[in-house]
Amino acid sequence: MTIRLYCRECGWHPEFRPKRAARRAAARHHCTSTPVAETCPPWWSQLWANLWTGRSSTSAVKTEVGTEDSELVDVRGNRIQWTVLAAHHAETTRRARQAMVELVRAGYQIGPPPYGYRALRIRVTDPNGHSRLRAVLVPDWQTAAVVKQIFIWRADHDLKFAAIAERLNSDPRQYPAPVPNGRWTAKAVQRIVTNVKYAGRQVWARTVAGRPAPVEQWVTSAPKVHEPLVDERTFRRAQPGRATEGGGYGLPA
Repeated sequence: MTIRLYCRECGWHPEFRPKRAARRAAARHHCTSTPVAETCPPWWSQLWANLWTGRSSTSAVKTEVGTEDSELVDVRGNRIQWTVLAAHHAETTRRARQAMVELVRAGYQIGPPPYGYRALRIRVTDPNGHSRLRAVLVPDWQTAAVVKQIFIWRADHDLKFAAIAERLNSDPRQYPAPVPNGRWTAKAVQRIVTNVKYAGRQVWARTVAGRPAPVEQWVTSAPKVHEPLVDERTFRRAQPGRATEGGGYGLPA
């Protein structure tokens, strides 16, 4: 989005791309009058605005730029177009989330399979009669045994993540790392131990904005939508409960 400033007093008319740069330039301008800003929205926003409002929009929106660090305010009555765009974006986001929730609750895999599993593509028919390809998790015989061994060391021997990673790195051929030619780390072991998918459930939305979300907010499927590598009792006993290893993980109710 390009912003062009125009001063009625001296004819000053530079162009800026960030809004913040335009505000700073307007604040430093030596004239007594307040410069006028002409905002040129991107071409695609104009296209969507025309489609949703049914009327053409002007290529420039004049606003008054003050010295305060505030948003540019539309004074020509075109704000309704941006409101419609925001509503369209919100509706698209809601539909995409609802589709993800339905896939997870149906037991289908979204994204790459976790360590210990491989994705099997199957063809399913939805209620509308449309045939689609979906992915389900099946155990990978080469790495599923490694996952089971990790849960045994954690649940039965109460080993810490770093100690488990050290044991795994002692025999790379028997315990291949998740990353080719890589090494096991305590963080990689923790990701396996706290992944609900190993107990036979699909799960989604475990994080919000990059931070762990409460278990109650997770989107999960019914039990045993795919073959579990560990039972739920073992999974619960393996979860971290000490502050040094990070708590707050578990199976949803």
